[in-house]
Amino acid sequence: MTTAARYVGRPIPRVEDARLLTGRGRYGADFDRPGQVHARMVRSQISHGRIRSIDVSTAARMPGVVRVVTADHVPDVRVPIRLFPTENAERALQAPLARDHVRYAGDPVAVVVASDPYLAEDAADAVSVDIEPLPPILDPVAAEAHDAVLVHPSIGSNVIDRRSIKHGEDVERLFAEADIVVRQHLSVHRHGAVPLEPRCLLAESDPQAAQLTVWGVAKVKHFNRRILATLLGMAPESIRCIEGDVGGGFGARGEFYPEDFLIPWLALELERPIKWVEDRLENLVALNQSREQRWDVECAAAGDGTLLAFRADGRFNQGAYVRTHGSILLQRLTLNHMPGPYRWQAYDVNMCTVLTNKTPAGTFRGPGQYEPTFVRERMVDLVARKLGLDPVEMRLRNLVGPLDLPYRTGLADIDTGRPVLFEKVDFPRVLRTLLDHVDYETLRVQTDARRARGELIGLAARPFVEMGNPGVFEQARLIAHPDGRFTAHVGIASVGQGVETVLSQIAADALRIPIERVRISYQDTSVVPEGQGAFSSRATVWGGYAIVGAVRDLVEQARRAASERLEIAEQDLELVDGGLLQPRGQSRGGVPLGELASEAFYRYEPEGGSHILSGANVAQVLVDPVSGGVTPLRYAVAYEIGRAINPLTVEGQIRGAAAQGISGALLEEFTYTAEGQPVSTSFMDYMQATASEIPDIDVIVLEFGEAAEDDPVAGAKGAGEGGIIATAATLAAAVEDAVGTSGGPLAALPLTPERVKQLVGDQR
Repeated sequence: MTTAARYVGRPIPRVEDARLLTGRGRYGADFDRPGQVHARMVRSQISHGRIRSIDVSTAARMPGVVRVVTADHVPDVRVPIRLFPTENAERALQAPLARDHVRYAGDPVAVVVASDPYLAEDAADAVSVDIEPLPPILDPVAAEAHDAVLVHPSIGSNVIDRRSIKHGEDVERLFAEADIVVRQHLSVHRHGAVPLEPRCLLAESDPQAAQLTVWGVAKVKHFNRRILATLLGMAPESIRCIEGDVGGGFGARGEFYPEDFLIPWLALELERPIKWVEDRLENLVALNQSREQRWDVECAAAGDGTLLAFRADGRFNQGAYVRTHGSILLQRLTLNHMPGPYRWQAYDVNMCTVLTNKTPAGTFRGPGQYEPTFVRERMVDLVARKLGLDPVEMRLRNLVGPLDLPYRTGLADIDTGRPVLFEKVDFPRVLRTLLDHVDYETLRVQTDARRARGELIGLAARPFVEMGNPGVFEQARLIAHPDGRFTAHVGIASVGQGVETVLSQIAADALRIPIERVRISYQDTSVVPEGQGAFSSRATVWGGYAIVGAVRDLVEQARRAASERLEIAEQDLELVDGGLLQPRGQSRGGVPLGELASEAFYRYEPEGGSHILSGANVAQVLVDPVSGGVTPLRYAVAYEIGRAINPLTVEGQIRGAAAQGISGALLEEFTYTAEGQPVSTSFMDYMQATASEIPDIDVIVLEFGEAAEDDPVAGAKGAGEGGIIATAATLAAAVEDAVGTSGGPLAALPLTPERVKQLVGDQR
């Protein structure tokens, strides 16, 4: 009998890495089909204008060109909303190709198909687009004005949706009775995912089989298949979507874009394979951007530092169209995270989504969490400074603690609508654990001593809360093979987060077999008919529970079969190491599961909402007084995730997310000219941190969840985004600690050398 190891909880190296590191991975551009031709998008160079004409005649005559299409040739459809559609949002949807008007620089207006990608690019340059320029509107505050230029005149306003949250006592009374009130305008800049691998699509139709196959989908492939089927007028089961290896997703990659309709539609029209590979310039102007928010906030507190209430009014810059995330997902996430991990007696927050002539915006790792954490923590810093309190001590006084649980936040879960309760969390313990780990008191003394010698060096520690791991369902199909191996087909997607590894660990433990006998399959919609995909740190928990349920179903099938074969009661049979069903109390005579049952299916559909995760960050930074450059000297993240299925992958996710957050806070920004022309169109202009700019990130994984012998997933909450959530808030506080506040608070991101140098100059 083979004795199976216990895998959950062990730092096992990723099983997919051997394939990826030896060049055997298959990314989007690696897929090819015989006879394929290549597509190239023609994009508007104008941010806002009326299309007078599009002349494709020169391009169509060029050697090697197969077809040139404009909106006149394409069905008049719109890309629908995936999450929380609203009436106004559905009036701002994007057509696959612009009709009559263009609304951002990068808006696709035509597609060229040619025998070679370089010929397609040359022909695209030959398409002549005559556009009458219209005044662009770029700033979300200005766009909200009643006399602002309208991005979509039919809507009658650039504000498409508003949401608010209100909770607790009388806010006005608390402000009137407060010892201090602080007010501030705060700004979060526009940046985005910018994955290493741009988007890639390959579509091929089989008219005889009435089948359409699309390679290159990611993240939410089952939903994208439903959208595509609806837009093409086909049955979903006649479309097969195949996900390859993905070189980074981070929220933006994998959503349904105009190209996700155009390439399959062209494959059907031309009855030949069509391939499209996005270049970096396209990626920087066409992929969803994110983050840009403006806030006006006031906060009331008592003289002893007790936080009383806050009022806030925010705007999110949606860009030119509402894409599949809808217009209120980011509002809901932002509003739910604005109160944070603190005890507030009351709050009143309003937020709206505003259309502008910029690239459409959507989610990016830690959406609606990164932004309100920066805003909230900056306000708490203002209170601490006005009262002369230590910022860390003030937070410890106000954090929701064990004696407050269950703590009613006054918020509603974005998926279920149920009240959000803080349970099984310990915010003070997480923050104190981090402070002890880095020896914060000694670090504080050392930092102050260096600053006394003239260095601009600062230190900060900031907590955060995450409401992650959402969803409605997930499912798995488990196949037992005659050779003793098992394949688990799941609806979860992989965007580089180690899905194959952690789900293999869960499946191996549930089946009680060596991990080498498990294969995780997630790439093909033809083998799992449904799935919600990968987003918001949900893949491990939702995919894991779907697999555990399928294993239990398979075992029950096998018990019934073994009971008949061995003439023994079902309850007297147990699953033992090696994936064998064996009579209880016996050490031999077991029958392999694969001999007793061949296939099982399970749909995981829990009643609960998002999981509550807690964390804290510490940053020590050095500011160059001449250049304004910020160098992170030390960075640490503590993250309570319930339970780590694989500590190694968890630490990798936290480090990667923190590096991404540091880069976004210090360097990355999508900037535009006054005419709406994007300036960040290459990596010469869109700056990203390299390994030399990122310090060695110290990760403390905390596990307060309880394991269960018969449940490999028990206690796990997910862990993909916590590393990024508080980066901007912590770095801003550390920089402000370094340069002082006589020139005013640091209230805007990013912390570019220009902005920091101005603060340094103001101090001096």
